[in-house]
Order: sequence, then structure tokens, then C-alpha cells
Amino acid sequence: GPSAPKSLAGRVTQELPTVIVVVQYLYYYLERAKIEDNKGGEGEKEEGGEEAEGALRRSSTIMISSYIAVFIFALVMNDVPFAAAFRQSGKKESSQLHSGSILHELRGGGEVNDSNGANEVSTDAPISSQDVSKTMYNKQSTQWVRTEPRCLSDFTGRPVVFGMLADELSTGDRTVLDVGCGEGYCARKVVELGAARVVGCDISQGMIDSARQTAGDDERFRFYVSDAGNLLRCLKENSDGVGVQSDEFDVAIAVFLFNYLTSHDMEEVICQIYDALKSGGTFVFSVPHPSMIYAHDADSVFHLNSEGKGYFSARNEKILGQISTIDGTKLNVMSVHKTLGDYIQAISKAGFQIFDIREAGVTEEHMALHPEFFRSVQDRPLHLVFKLKKP
Repeated sequence: GPSAPKSLAGRVTQELPTVIVVVQYLYYYLERAKIEDNKGGEGEKEEGGEEAEGALRRSSTIMISSYIAVFIFALVMNDVPFAAAFRQSGKKESSQLHSGSILHELRGGGEVNDSNGANEVSTDAPISSQDVSKTMYNKQSTQWVRTEPRCLSDFTGRPVVFGMLADELSTGDRTVLDVGCGEGYCARKVVELGAARVVGCDISQGMIDSARQTAGDDERFRFYVSDAGNLLRCLKENSDGVGVQSDEFDVAIAVFLFNYLTSHDMEEVICQIYDALKSGGTFVFSVPHPSMIYAHDADSVFHLNSEGKGYFSARNEKILGQISTIDGTKLNVMSVHKTLGDYIQAISKAGFQIFDIREAGVTEEHMALHPEFFRSVQDRPLHLVFKLKKP
């Protein structure tokens, strides 16, 4: 049987429920016996029956109240086995519901119903940000395919990236590494800017399939499946297929990749990108602006489910959200929150030099183009774009 609690509190809360039961039943039967001794005629019998029922009600009320008191006492005392078990059970159910809710939303949204266990996720191994992004983009890969600007960041964020790359790619002989390439939108744009070749990798098979299909037989594009954390290893394994060695890239880009990685994982990836570049190479990346932690208005075309979360306390927390397309489609996104200091530290650790930093958002041109679409995020910093150089 279970071992006896060692502390006085443990012994009291273990034995007290039994004592309460015995005392309450004794109270009831004593009350009933007293009524039987005192009753006389039929009227008195009815009155005696009512008194007995009243005694039973009082006894039950006292018993329930006593159990509640003991239970609260047990919860307060950490060394009581059943209290600890109750707390642990509550944590597990909450964690499973939260994990299931995340995956359900990424699979397409709608009201979460976990009654059949389809959304249950093991709490022994928390969902990694890479697993979340893989699930998200495998589900939505076809919705992201486009040849013209469509979602908000195609207007407000990616053009800033392309502007930083224009001079680098104008020579027409640059080889570009696109980490987290998605369905190839940015890869196609950098080729338009003059890149001679683009090698793109993404964790989502669905995204890579879409990128390959859109590129067709164009030899300037090479796409393969790889998580960013294994960038160099997978580049070496696919070197024959992509036609580029793992340290021969002139330019690297990572467009809205790091918001799916923890700060530690981001540091590792930036270090690997550093190694993949030639000396003098350029790395441009974009991320949601850290102040987006405060952008939780559900009516906005870009918002995070971040109400009540703090700038520092929410570091590395996976926060879901949505970004809208100009035709009204809502796309699920995620931001693993980081502070500005997290980005600076990762850049410094890798050895890059910061060449430029831009805060991107809605411009006057955007408002003239489609005021209804952009108004909800007007005058707000939406993205950060970094341009780095390898010495």
C-alpha cells in the first residue's frame, strides 16, 4: 500500500476523512434515536420523520463541508500524496489541451474539440517550434503560393529585403542561399533582381513541392527539404544536386524564418549561415518587429494572440497569430518572441557586422494603394530587417 506521510499535516489529512465519516454517521443515528424515543402519535411520527430528514440534511451538509475543508488543507500542504497527484493531473490536462489547441488551429482553425483525442499531444516532449512550423506550412502550403504581392508582409516587409539586396545582385553572378524559402516567392524575386542561382531549403515538404512546381525546369533554382538547424549538413548531403558547396554562397537571406525558432536555435542557424558565406558575403533577414508583442487587436490585418504578455517575460514563447492577404484570406503564423537584444547578441556571436537595420511598416504609397487594407496597421512598426556583412 502507499507509504504513510511523515509529517503531522500528512497524517492528519490522511486519517481525517475516515474520522469525519464515523462522526457524521454517529451524529445522524443519535439524532434519529432521540427522535424515536420522544415520538408519540401519528402526528408526532410525521414530525419525527421530518426531524430525521432534517438531521440527515444537516449531517450531509456538515460532512461535505468537512471534506472540502480537508481537501483545501491537503492542497495547501505539499507533502500530501493525493493533493500532489491532483495538482499534477491538472497540469497535464491543461498542457494537453493547450498543445492540442495549437495544433488544431494550425491545421485549419475552428472550434477546438478534443473529445476524440485527435489533437492530443504528448506532454512528455513539448511541441518544438520547428514541429509547429512544419505542421503549419504543410497545411497551408498552397495558400501561400503567389507570383504577385498578396499578404501584408509582401507589401510592407519583403520589398525592404529586396531593396537591401538590389546592389548586391546587380552584377548578375551571385549565388544566393534562401534559408526557410517557403514556396519560393523570395527566390523568384532575387532571380528577377539578377541572382545567377538560388538554393532554397525549407522544413515543409509541401512548401518545397510548391517551389519546385512553380520553378519548373528553370536551372537557376534548386530546392530541398531541410530544417534550418541542419543547414550545413544538409547542404553537404545535397551538394551534387544543388551544384554548390556549403561555403560558396555570395548572399544569404532568411525572410521571416527566425520568428519560428527559439533564440538559441536562431543563434545556431546564424552561425551556420556565416560559415556558408564567402568572405565579404551578405546576409539579409527579416523578422516581426519585437513590439508586435503588443499588437493583439483581432480586427487588425496582422496580429498576435499576445494580450497580457510582456516584452521580456514572453521571450521564446510561441505566440500564434494571423496575417491577412489583400483579398481577405487569413493565414496562420507564429512568432517565437524575441527582444531586440536577442537579435544583436546572435549577430555578434556569429561574427557578422551590422551594415543596416530598417524598421518596416505601412508607407504613404501603401495607403494610397489600398487604405482599407492597410489602415489597421498604419503608423506601426511591423518588421525589422537586418543587413549583415561577413568580414
